[in-house]
Amino acid sequence: MVKREELTAENIARIVDDARKAGYDFFLSAEQRAASLEHAMTRYPAGEEAWVFAYGSLMWNPAIEYAEAQPCRIDGWRRSFCFWTPMGRGTPELPGLMLALESGGACEGIAYRLAPDQVRSELELLWNREMLAGVYQAQWVPTVLRDGRTVTSVTFVVDPAHCQYCGDLPMERAAHHIAFAEGRRGACRDYLASTAAHARALDIHDPYIEELVERVAALRQDGYVIPAIQPAVAAAAPAA
Repeated sequence: MVKREELTAENIARIVDDARKAGYDFFLSAEQRAASLEHAMTRYPAGEEAWVFAYGSLMWNPAIEYAEAQPCRIDGWRRSFCFWTPMGRGTPELPGLMLALESGGACEGIAYRLAPDQVRSELELLWNREMLAGVYQAQWVPTVLRDGRTVTSVTFVVDPAHCQYCGDLPMERAAHHIAFAEGRRGACRDYLASTAAHARALDIHDPYIEELVERVAALRQDGYVIPAIQPAVAAAAPAA
């Protein structure tokens, strides 16, 4: 689980330094992350609330403070295990896979509302978490909340030109890496399991995720199951 205290500038600087020493020189500097955030903020009306669309680990481990959380849907983007992670949930010898949004289809997840006084601080933490390697691009997308409201939220889509991108992987190969890759952040299969469990708890049915769960279970043959959990999202969740 990612904790807020792990997302400080000092800690992120150490992670980036370690990654670059390991040969991953594409990891972004603090200045590059700040420039990316400032570019995204040009779409944000100053002094207003902001929304964040979560579709992967942000659903079950947001690590940001927020004023409200709502199940929601976006169109034109879909979940995809489409980039390699050779450090967090994998190794250079057996890299794991991580979720991003790819163009096409639709995706259900959680929208977090940030109050005006939370926007800058929480997005800075979010950029420290999500923009380490530069594999994501920030995108503002129309978001339909389950209660009927439509808002605009910021989310993270994959950069298909990035060296970690692997969007054309066959399902059987993707399942193999998810089933067996492990890194300092844990097992890739646990990332899949948590995503699937929280989607189910929110009454989100994603056939792509469910197929991967079945394939990983068949590969593992060790009782790999998705735990049943209670939904953590209410119509108005208090700040963490």
